[in-house]
Amino acid sequence: MRGVWISVIAITLAAAGAVWALTRNVAPDAVTKATEGYNTYTGELAYLTDGKVPQNDEAPGVFKWANKGFLIFELPYPVSISEVRINVGESSGPYTVTFFLGAKLSADGQTRSPEGVEQGYIANYDYATHQWVSLKPDTPIIADYVQLDTIGSPDIYEMEILAEDNTSVQTTSWGWIRSRLME
Repeated sequence: MRGVWISVIAITLAAAGAVWALTRNVAPDAVTKATEGYNTYTGELAYLTDGKVPQNDEAPGVFKWANKGFLIFELPYPVSISEVRINVGESSGPYTVTFFLGAKLSADGQTRSPEGVEQGYIANYDYATHQWVSLKPDTPIIADYVQLDTIGSPDIYEMEILAEDNTSVQTTSWGWIRSRLME
């Protein structure tokens, strides 16, 4: 009987490892922006992709809106997104993620220009604290612009955008980097 349980545990771990290996976090590849103007925040955008969360660091950086805002992740190319994860602290809120193809955050820091095409929308109203919050579509969504909306002042330590690994990794050109710096 003990051998059966060991086999079941081994198969479960192998399956979990296989699923994990099929995705990768593309958030660090994105140009990360926060809406500006009426939406003020504390912390640094770099905290959102530095890998430091309360579970692995004694003093991780926290990003926090004063009241509400959008976090924008512009990817250099479309990817097949299977999940968006947010590591939150004591203060939580509702979260919605909207996926677009071809959108860009405009220079005013408040609107999209071009608007792009909405590819999907996910909401989470659990108000969970001190954990990873998952926003997972029923099927993967092809997008190059991910917009997280939140109301309230949640403590956000980290964001992960998990893309299926069958999405090829493309190099970023110097021209694309310069176009981002000139905005």
